[in-house]
Amino acid sequence: MSFKEIRLLILWHFQFFVIGTGLFILLFYTPLFENITVFFYRGIVLLMLSCFMLALVFLFIIKKQHRKILNYRDLIISIVLIFCINLVFFTHVPVTADRSISVFLLGYMDNHSERKFSENEITEVFVDKYVYKNNSISKRLYEQIVTGNILSQRDEYGITKQGKFIMRIYKFIAEVFDIDDNNFSP
Repeated sequence: MSFKEIRLLILWHFQFFVIGTGLFILLFYTPLFENITVFFYRGIVLLMLSCFMLALVFLFIIKKQHRKILNYRDLIISIVLIFCINLVFFTHVPVTADRSISVFLLGYMDNHSERKFSENEITEVFVDKYVYKNNSISKRLYEQIVTGNILSQRDEYGITKQGKFIMRIYKFIAEVFDIDDNNFSP
């Protein structure tokens, strides 16, 4: 393969990455899968859909004109990379922004940047606004019920076998990575 062909191949992959990422973002502004109310799960489904659509376009291009440069191996590599890079970004930025205590605190302080806060004031704001006003506990309970980690019966909640299994995984990961286990064994 010549240097010119390598550059052209890289350009094709870059274009597919930009198109795939753009399509993934645009799908959030459509009513597709709005019935999936957990943001994380809807994002995963939309990412899979955008990669599927992009794979169809990629196949069309391979069949019509660019067999010398693009092949099925390129299709697989490109779609896997697009999926993985977008998944990492999605879970680390938008999903974190949707649920992060740190992002909430920074946002509140940014909206009130003319003043300073004591730790007690920040705690009070967090409990009043994040926990109560934003219904954070209800949202997280709902997510865990949908996931199958928690079971709801007459306004009471309990952990399922799946939830216990998930906690064993988290405790193992906490041990392996030496994470403070306050969240795992409160």
